[in-house]
Amino acid sequence: MSFLLKRTIYALVTLLVVSLVSFALMRSLPASPIDVMLGSAQKDLSEADLQKVKDELALDRPVEQYGRWLLSFVDSSQAKSNLAMGLSYKDGRNVKEVIMERIPATVALVGFSLLISFTVGIPLGGFLAFLEQEKKLDKDRSGIRALAASLQTTMAFLYALPNFFLAFLFLALCATLPWLYPPPSLTIFGGNQGEWLYLIAPAFILSLRRLIKAAFYTRSLLIAELNKAYVIAAKARGLSFSRIFKHVLANCKLPLAGLLSVQIPALIGGSVLIETIFCIPGLGRLSVESALSRNYPVMMGLTMLYGSAVVLASFLSDLFSRRLTINED
Repeated sequence: MSFLLKRTIYALVTLLVVSLVSFALMRSLPASPIDVMLGSAQKDLSEADLQKVKDELALDRPVEQYGRWLLSFVDSSQAKSNLAMGLSYKDGRNVKEVIMERIPATVALVGFSLLISFTVGIPLGGFLAFLEQEKKLDKDRSGIRALAASLQTTMAFLYALPNFFLAFLFLALCATLPWLYPPPSLTIFGGNQGEWLYLIAPAFILSLRRLIKAAFYTRSLLIAELNKAYVIAAKARGLSFSRIFKHVLANCKLPLAGLLSVQIPALIGGSVLIETIFCIPGLGRLSVESALSRNYPVMMGLTMLYGSAVVLASFLSDLFSRRLTINED
């Protein structure tokens, strides 16, 4: 069986398990869909009317209910016949429509954060590895030792700070500098194009911990690679540091590609708090709104979407890593 087929089957099985677990968790919650949809209005309905609604929603038949929801997730044309899992309890809209209109904001935030974490984190890790090599070459250069120590200490301190603390700290700063303050709700795609500028601070705060982790990971990889026998032999032959460093970076591409599958899920998870604090109309904010209003269909749709994003990130990372391995062979 080919590698691609194996990974595809693994991804589909994983998503099926995610759907089963999320469905079971939603059914275990204390409030029933009837309570959420009808609220106080159910007092005006007779027992026969309530039973009719339960039959339409298949609430007494969990297997059928799960099958309906799974079908509505795959085929949007079936959603309108699946009131239990295909339509939002809040406004009766198709769950896919509710989710799709929130995706652009989250994609922009997570994509920008991922770009920052890699474009800044990896070069920063290379710089830290360079400082480490310089310390070994000349132990009398106390300035380099002090720079390396202070930089790593500062990064470790920033890594220890939670994202929500940095977000509130930034908003407190905005109180003294009103021109920095973001609008009440960012539209991202459409509307005022200047609102893109307000995405910089949330994206940087979201990416800061990922950036530092990528930097330390890159530093460890490069230091381990620079201490290998082929590097020592290249130095003995008089090769320049730049040429040696190119070979070292080439050998570190595979582990760095694996970092992608870790960064994306972490950024997606962290976007929930950032979107809520900065009022960004993305999937994270929708998750909070749906949880507070007990909008189970939207919550299940978001769970499947998040699961799909994680599986897709892992799948693409594996394909990219395999491609690099084949090229090296």
